[in-house]
Amino acid sequence: MTSIRQTRPVVQSAGTDLVLPLAHDATAPSTARRAARGFLSQAGLNDDAVYDALLVISEMLTNAVEHALPPVTLRLEPVETDGHPAVRIAVTDGGPSSEPGEWAATGTTDEHGRGCTIVEALTVQNGNRTTDVAAAYWATVGA
Repeated sequence: MTSIRQTRPVVQSAGTDLVLPLAHDATAPSTARRAARGFLSQAGLNDDAVYDALLVISEMLTNAVEHALPPVTLRLEPVETDGHPAVRIAVTDGGPSSEPGEWAATGTTDEHGRGCTIVEALTVQNGNRTTDVAAAYWATVGA
């Protein structure tokens, strides 16, 4: 697995969106959570929705690091659902890897498979789009 180490995330502003290129390693979920927490609150999410969004971010990024190729990028976009503040979470990666990541390769089978269920349970909408060279996964978390 290719690993790109970063000591600090490079946060890019795309209007009101947060765009965060991440290292393709086990630090990606925690780095993203630290960078996203304040953004989610400023987007108007209540404490419960912020917690849900951080969990969804963790699950989506863990899947990208364990099952896909670099690069990995997180994008957060403030939106509304039914007139209430929400945030669309998008994770893009370099498409499916031919081999599982280190954790997926060494973990037992009962330690896998809950991520998609968690994302489904905590989001208003979610989906994905995959091509030969990239994949994008998105989910919307609202109050």
